[in-house]
Amino acid sequence: MKSRANRKTFVTLLLLASMTGGVHALDMVPHQASYLASVQILRGDPETRAGEGFVEWRTEDHCETWLFTEISLIRIGSGDGAPAFASSQVSFEAKDGSWFRYQNEFEGPAGAELSSGEAVVNEADEPGRIVIDEPETLTGSLPVGAVFPMRFTIDVLERAATGERFMNHVVFDGMEGATASEYTTFIQSVEESDGHATWTMKVSIFTDPEDIGPDLEVTASVRDDGVINAIRYEDETTVTTLTLQELTELPPGDC
Repeated sequence: MKSRANRKTFVTLLLLASMTGGVHALDMVPHQASYLASVQILRGDPETRAGEGFVEWRTEDHCETWLFTEISLIRIGSGDGAPAFASSQVSFEAKDGSWFRYQNEFEGPAGAELSSGEAVVNEADEPGRIVIDEPETLTGSLPVGAVFPMRFTIDVLERAATGERFMNHVVFDGMEGATASEYTTFIQSVEESDGHATWTMKVSIFTDPEDIGPDLEVTASVRDDGVINAIRYEDETTVTTLTLQELTELPPGDC
């Protein structure tokens, strides 16, 4: 349970987790969403190939920034000795896309992990700066044109609303240390339901450009107000599905 896909599932806002605000044309609003998590392990002991748990995402409008928090608990197998994986995340992202800060905590049978850092865009159209504090001090360059998770989400939804179907981004989310990843998004379909347009989209995430296939594929059903009805994460060994169970709209920022 230590692959990038699992860390994406249990530690991060995963790229689409923060679909809660910023796209004014689509009337996005901050909210808290609770999900039932279902995990399928594709290899190994048949008795520990399935798991379940919960994930809660919360995005708050802090006027100049978005505050995103996540908590999750996933248990694999059954019985008192079934291994459990818990995570929590806090991240801040400037609404103008200029900087991003995060702190993730992950705990499993092998122990606890902490990761934290920040990235800043260079206004002179040159590479920006990445500084990782935990688990070890690292620095790196943020590629020109790279975006952070919320800005990525906003751009995808705005372009999907105009009918665009294929998009490419370079995204820094802190999941690969001081490295940004390539995201390829394909809008598969759109439908109207209960007064909302809902897009089904597939995002392929490439950490190493030389790899033939993606490290992680994410498929999500997302309403035009930012609510994710369902999201599926898949890599070579694990499939994780989150299904919306409870939704609470949060007040806008008092700016």
